[in-house]
Amino acid sequence: MVYIEVLNAYKELEENLLLKNDAIIKKDIEQLNKLDENLKVLTEKIGKFDLKNLSSSFTDDQKAELRQLGEKIKVIQENNEILIKHSLGVINGLLSGILNIAQSEMNSYNSKGLSCSDDESLDISSIMEEA
Repeated sequence: MVYIEVLNAYKELEENLLLKNDAIIKKDIEQLNKLDENLKVLTEKIGKFDLKNLSSSFTDDQKAELRQLGEKIKVIQENNEILIKHSLGVINGLLSGILNIAQSEMNSYNSKGLSCSDDESLDISSIMEEA
C-alpha cells in the first residue's frame, strides 16, 4: 500500500463523516443509512492497513498530514456523537410527553369505559366496589 491509498481512504472517511453530520442535522434517515453502510466498508478497508509497518515508509510530512487528518476525523465523529445523543434526548422527551397524555386520557375513564367526573376516583379498592 502506498501513501496515496491511505490518504485517500482517510479523506473519504472524513467526507462521509461530514455528510453524516449534515444528514443528522437534516434528519435524513435514508442518507444516514447509506452513509453508515459506506462507513462500515471504509472502516474495514482502513482496518486492513498495517499502519505500524507502513509508517516507516512515509516521510515525516506525510505522517504529519495523516495525523492532522486523523484529528479532524476525531473531532467530526465526536460532534456526530453529541448530535445523536441530543436527538435521542429530544425523541425521548417527545415520547414521554405522548405517553403522559395517553396516561391522563386513560385515567379519565373507569373500568367500564365510561367517562369519569372529576370527583370520581378510579382507584377504588375491591371492598369499596362491592359495597
